[in-house]
Amino acid sequence: MSGLLLSTALPGCARRAADLPPPAPLPIAVEVKPQLPPAELLACADRPAGLPEDPALIAQIPTAIRAGIIRLARAFGANADRHDRLVNWSTPGACPEKAR
Repeated sequence: MSGLLLSTALPGCARRAADLPPPAPLPIAVEVKPQLPPAELLACADRPAGLPEDPALIAQIPTAIRAGIIRLARAFGANADRHDRLVNWSTPGACPEKAR
């Protein structure tokens, strides 16, 4: 209480304008317009037909080569699925959903 009385009685103890914090800036609202990627990036992934499933032909491929082909095919499929999900996120329903 005594501090309040002194600040009113003694002008040297009163707060000055320089002691006050600056006023907070007012927020500014900016409208953001969604921007779609180029059309070639919004195309669904191409999924070519796979290798023939004839057991006689599979037996002719060496095991190490066949394992490499399988790894490549799985990676291609995962990337194609990821691309389709991105396209469907930008434009819903553009690519068919993969049956799980």
